[in-house]
Amino acid sequence: MKSRQKTPVKPIVTFGKFSNIDMRVATVVSAPMAQGTQKPCRLFTLDLGHLGMLTSVGQFALIPEGELVGRKLIVCCNLGPKPMGPYVSEALVLGVLHPRSAEDEDQAMPLYVDSGASNGDPVF
Repeated sequence: MKSRQKTPVKPIVTFGKFSNIDMRVATVVSAPMAQGTQKPCRLFTLDLGHLGMLTSVGQFALIPEGELVGRKLIVCCNLGPKPMGPYVSEALVLGVLHPRSAEDEDQAMPLYVDSGASNGDPVF
């Protein structure tokens, strides 16, 4: 099983700085494989309820699309747009390292949320 346990702990940040990160619940509407990215990625369409729809590009290629669509997960939605190959990622899907990720990739597993949560709910 692959692990990044040797990664050092990051520097301490204040709670005020952490509270500036806007994490929300989103439902995956679609997650096809993205074409033209450096590493295998999925192109997520995410429903954030009253906040609308956002796009995210991320290394979740080891998770079949059928296991992602309809699931609720956690996204960070205020980092600003990030170019990813021919796409622009508007949100960051939070995840952990997938145990089958190649050494030169950071393929991930998303952090899922209970189905009782509503799209757009803040994470705290």
